[in-house]
Amino acid sequence: MRAVSPSHTGGQNLGTEPEKLSPASGFLNENQTMAKEYRVIGPYAEGGKFRLVVFMPERRSLWCHSREEAEALRAQIARTIADQATRTVGDVLAEYLAHLRRSGLKDASIACIENRLTRFLPQDASLSALTSDVAATLYSDETQRVTKFGRTVAACTHRMLLRQTKAFFRWVIDERRYLSQNPFEKVKPIGRVNTGKAQLTIDEARTLNAWLLQRAESGDEGATAVLVQLVLGLRSSEVLGRRVRDLDDGGRALCIPGGKTKNARRSLSIESEPLRALLQRQTVGKRPEDLLFGSGKLLTNDYLWDRLQRYCVLAGVPKVCPHSLRGLHSTIAMERGATSGVVAAALGHGSFAVTARHYVHPDTLANAKARKVSAALASPTAATSPARIDLTGLSAALSALSPDELAAVLRSVGKPL
Repeated sequence: MRAVSPSHTGGQNLGTEPEKLSPASGFLNENQTMAKEYRVIGPYAEGGKFRLVVFMPERRSLWCHSREEAEALRAQIARTIADQATRTVGDVLAEYLAHLRRSGLKDASIACIENRLTRFLPQDASLSALTSDVAATLYSDETQRVTKFGRTVAACTHRMLLRQTKAFFRWVIDERRYLSQNPFEKVKPIGRVNTGKAQLTIDEARTLNAWLLQRAESGDEGATAVLVQLVLGLRSSEVLGRRVRDLDDGGRALCIPGGKTKNARRSLSIESEPLRALLQRQTVGKRPEDLLFGSGKLLTNDYLWDRLQRYCVLAGVPKVCPHSLRGLHSTIAMERGATSGVVAAALGHGSFAVTARHYVHPDTLANAKARKVSAALASPTAATSPARIDLTGLSAALSALSPDELAAVLRSVGKPL
């Protein structure tokens, strides 16, 4: 609903409140609902001014200085109400997606938003039919939806959907002024978001790696794609979006020209000779701009999800998701001594904070801190020249440890608790 100029607002509420749209009524008879919920009556001459009563659907009184001004305002509001009765959610969503495209958002991100909001919001409903009660019901139903994998949708998934829906309606209000209130603004996200994904152990990862190599060498393109994700820690979209020209230096490097964030651009070294050979085989008969994986059409992320689930079963290891392989990559890298900056850069993160929260196993971080302190305590320089020890830095490092981590450090240098 187009907001009315503040110069007209004021007065007191009169009469009874209009009947609210029941969520149970769904979106049937929306034009009748609009006629009942959104209307303007008046003008009424009161105290030398003229008052209009507007239901949008909350009731408010608008004051004008003359009858002519009141009549003109009433006609404007009536036209807006009529427009709202015919403007559908789907029409406005199409405008929003076009706006995102003009703003430079990547096609993959736009497609993701479109798929989520198209499924979640009733596309044929009039925009104004989405009241706060209906919004609350839609979100509540979404939190109980069962996915194609037979599980209730995860909290992180429906909470992200709610954020994207609120952003859409903020644009509807701020940029288009089709509504005066965001129906989802007071809808509170529910559920606890679990950070991190279940990861394979190193032995299980070795088993999967060996199985994938054998399968890939027999000609399974999907096994090669999953192997790339396992070894290099790439996002699914980064694996499937690679083109022949991205494989550089005789197969020794894989270039990621861009992606989800500004830090996604990077070049990764391929140390595995078998993987180099497999990737070079993917380029045979293809042009530089052709995709490494697929027959010309960009594959969806479900391609890797479905195959990894099946491959885990066939390899005899626990089933994990593709994103978990990124976590496994960072955990192994940290265990083998890679610095936090190197790991974050390899994953395409702007800082190690994101890597630590969502990817690296907590025990790995604890062990890394313990090793650093142990090295400081047991360094030859510290033993021969006590005066040169950086006591301030050492004290800060020790104070950052938990009691269990501190105990591990003391045991590592042969000191009793």
